[in-house]
Amino acid sequence: MPTAYFDTNVYIIGILQPNSNSRLILREIKGNLKVILSDYLIDEVLAWFKINKGKDFASMMRLYMMSLPSSEVINDFEWSVFVDDWKSFIADIDDIPHICSYFAGEAEYFVTANRRLTQMKIKEHVNFMSAKEFIENVCGLDGIDTVKGI
Repeated sequence: MPTAYFDTNVYIIGILQPNSNSRLILREIKGNLKVILSDYLIDEVLAWFKINKGKDFASMMRLYMMSLPSSEVINDFEWSVFVDDWKSFIADIDDIPHICSYFAGEAEYFVTANRRLTQMKIKEHVNFMSAKEFIENVCGLDGIDTVKGI
């Protein structure tokens, strides 16, 4: 079973844009994938939805994320162990918890639309994919042509 860490943008785009590769990924999470979540990721997603869609919507997102089948939540005690090893490879401090959670959860894929992140020195150590690449190459489904493959 493939193990993947989906960046914040996959959850936001997947919920808000029905005709997106991110939505296809969220539909594909039915026990076919092991999903690595982190407390930092969950907080980031919920904060975005609370600001942009309200607290009730954010509460529904919390329930959704916590009920994903075959998921594992990495807490700050687990991912923070990796910070010293990888912080010099990452220019944006907000990306460090995501990268460290990827390593702590032993993920095989890191799915993101964050082009800046995928161009940092960390790219040599992380298997970055766009949502479209993941849908096509890992899930074996036809992707949707979108901007940045989201």
